[in-house]
Amino acid sequence: MSKIVVTVVDGECQGGIHHIGDRFEIVSGTPQGMCLGAWGAVFPYVMVLDMDGQFSWEEVPTKIQIHCADPKGITLEVERIEDS
Repeated sequence: MSKIVVTVVDGECQGGIHHIGDRFEIVSGTPQGMCLGAWGAVFPYVMVLDMDGQFSWEEVPTKIQIHCADPKGITLEVERIEDS
């Protein structure tokens, strides 16, 4: 079993909603507390990982960093974590 986690790793949220270190576990739909702009940016990547896909060009194929749609905004890390 695995889970998808999104973590704010860099930048400054222009809306003041997100802060470095914020972590969201994806269960179903938009995670509580995540703005729709950030969710819209990471959603396609969440779906790839949720369907057991990988990003072959990344050093860790089950982890990718995505920038918020706001050019001055935050960077989010999307990762599939395998439960042991």
